Amino acid sequence: MKIAILGSGAMGSIYGGLLSQNEEVWCIDVWKDHVDKINKEGLVLEENGEKTVYYPKAVSAGKDIGVADLVIIFVKSINTAEALKENMELFGEDTVALSLQNGYGNAEDIIEHIKEENMLLGTTSHGGTVIGPGHILHAGRGKTHIGAYKPSEKNALMVETVVDAMNKAGFDAYAADDVLSMIWKKLMANILMNGITAILDVKNGFVAENENMRTFCRDIMREGWEVAKAEGFELDYDALVDEFIMKGPAAMKQNYSSMLQDTLKKRKTEVERINGAVSKLGKKYGIATPINDVVLRLINLIEEAYDSKMSVRKYLQ
Repeated sequence: MKIAILGSGAMGSIYGGLLSQNEEVWCIDVWKDHVDKINKEGLVLEENGEKTVYYPKAVSAGKDIGVADLVIIFVKSINTAEALKENMELFGEDTVALSLQNGYGNAEDIIEHIKEENMLLGTTSHGGTVIGPGHILHAGRGKTHIGAYKPSEKNALMVETVVDAMNKAGFDAYAADDVLSMIWKKLMANILMNGITAILDVKNGFVAENENMRTFCRDIMREGWEVAKAEGFELDYDALVDEFIMKGPAAMKQNYSSMLQDTLKKRKTEVERINGAVSKLGKKYGIATPINDVVLRLINLIEEAYDSKMSVRKYLQ
């Protein structure tokens, strides 16, 4: 299979690297140093103190490789529409698109550009951090769930093919009949972890060792759970607490959340598609979401402070 990874940061590189063991993989990213390093020396994935080199090919734009069989989308949710417009050369009549992105609303952006029947969605519980060009820390493993945006007999076969390729590459992948529920479930993990770790400058493991943090996470996730219920998704709140607050952070204690990585590098975050999505839907249904509202506002302020003359961090670095 010819696979294009659209957005080859930490997560895109992990999937691109492992899949390249058995498939023809092209990593697409606008970071030139990263692309050059992969092409010259390979892609290093570091896990549990051990480094393994993989050899996907890397380019800066889809026009450089042409039509792919599968496009796995890992760009930031806020950049989805623009990234697709700039890389439509990747898509032919039968090209399958798979979004494994964070946030809520990616599917709506993607189906503006491709056929609904070729659209797959999924979630991943892997964790990764960019160490440098061509060097990624694979900080935690978990399950990958994949399902069709509009289920049919044809795209059930697509899901099976992609899941099989993932498992051959070493992922723990599963077909999901209720993939939209899985996306809401993943959103619960993101709303409780991303914003607050970025605000506090802490690794995910801080949740595992601090009771005040765990209480905060329970409260902010309950807001998301109530909004999900209004949207028609019945999630088990106690099970979410057990998985994402009591167990998950301990398993990925060395991981930097994607939003913390963004704020440390002074990049635009995905907060509008994570906590912002909960706030927006809360207003739609008349559900109060004060904690998500505050996290959204604080991350927005952190972004606005990146280049401020009043910033302390920029003088300390």
